[in-house]
Amino acid sequence: MTNLNEKKAELINLQRNNSSPTKKDLLIEIQNELNKLSLPHSKTEEWRNTNVNSILNHKYILGKKESVPLKYVNTFSFNEINADRLVLINGHFSDEYSHFNKTSGIQMGSIKKNQKSNSFKKYYGSTNLYKSNFFAAYNSAYAEDGIFIHIPENVIVEHPIHIVNFIYGNNQKTISQAHNLIIAEKNSHAKILTTYHSLSEDFTFNNVATEIICSENSDIEFYVFEGEGDTASIVNNTYVNQLNGSKFLSNTSTLCGSLVRNEIHIDLLGEYCESDLQGIYFPDKEQHIDNYVSIKHSKPNCKSNQLYKGIIDNKAETVFTGKVFVAPDAQKTDAAQSNRNILLTDNSKAHSRPQLEIYADDVRCSHGSTTGQIDKEALFYMKTRGIPELKAKTLLMTAFIGDIIEHITVKPYRDYVNYLVNKKLKGQEPESLCHVKICPACEK
Repeated sequence: MTNLNEKKAELINLQRNNSSPTKKDLLIEIQNELNKLSLPHSKTEEWRNTNVNSILNHKYILGKKESVPLKYVNTFSFNEINADRLVLINGHFSDEYSHFNKTSGIQMGSIKKNQKSNSFKKYYGSTNLYKSNFFAAYNSAYAEDGIFIHIPENVIVEHPIHIVNFIYGNNQKTISQAHNLIIAEKNSHAKILTTYHSLSEDFTFNNVATEIICSENSDIEFYVFEGEGDTASIVNNTYVNQLNGSKFLSNTSTLCGSLVRNEIHIDLLGEYCESDLQGIYFPDKEQHIDNYVSIKHSKPNCKSNQLYKGIIDNKAETVFTGKVFVAPDAQKTDAAQSNRNILLTDNSKAHSRPQLEIYADDVRCSHGSTTGQIDKEALFYMKTRGIPELKAKTLLMTAFIGDIIEHITVKPYRDYVNYLVNKKLKGQEPESLCHVKICPACEK
């Protein structure tokens, strides 16, 4: 059994010499918060179905600045689109592999190199992300670098911005931490992809934090792809502040991971905001995937939607917690949440906890959850029409998650996810897309 106090001290001591971009007065506040927070355990309500011992039972080294072969970067970069590309390797920004257009006043690049900008000083830490859990505070205190994106007023970014995250331990157990800050000013619009890939055969831990500011009437689409494999774990904390009339779409595709915890918090701070949060996940073997989603309706006339679907195989386990909080002043709130799961074996498990906390009386809120096996009647019907059982199952599972994939508006990325998902549902390996022979995501 892991001693949580000893492990907490070990993790903090590991990072003592890191030069965080956090300004000094805020850093002191974050470190004080970190001292008060404990590592999650079985009695931590928000983590009660997720045991983090699989992360903690390793002795890590800090991720170093590394260089990886260019072909690996290109493999995961969707070269067919004219995307701005920002590359992080072990949480360190790579000038060598990053390229982006410096037009329309858009600022992009290393968060460390942009820490003197006015927008950084104004917004970094403004979401209070560090107060939520140990891993968010740990990242906020000690992340050495990350991605900074500032989109000025009235700017529509024509091409997607792609953040490519590699973790490479070079045969050592490695921890990586990146802290990202994305600011969309008034009337701006952008599509941002952030993808996570492991190039390590040994165990790695990626602890990520992202703050997103959606100013008045801005529109942000935020896509996340996680495919780091059986020997990699990731805790991914995302916090979003939305102001009047802003729109935020999040779409997360998790194909694999030893332990994956995606935590996303939305605070609707203005009227007429819209949030649409979607996710699909496909764990197998003994993988564990946890999606924790929280939306706070602080103002009236806002709309939110949560839709997460999973297909769970072998002895894998998933957790979904969806929370909607409606403040007393948040009249005319329209909030919906749904979690649906298919269990492919008797040993697979899905925990689902949709929750509503409502203090206003003029609202429309709904929640629901279903977990079961493939529809036997539909399967029988397809077999009677001459469709082989394996193909029929694949068609039913593809239809089950198809509506979420279709919401991806970046076509090359949608095609990429579609291809990998179809290969996974058919039990095949996506070898023609991935030439990284040591990539754990491709191992059977």
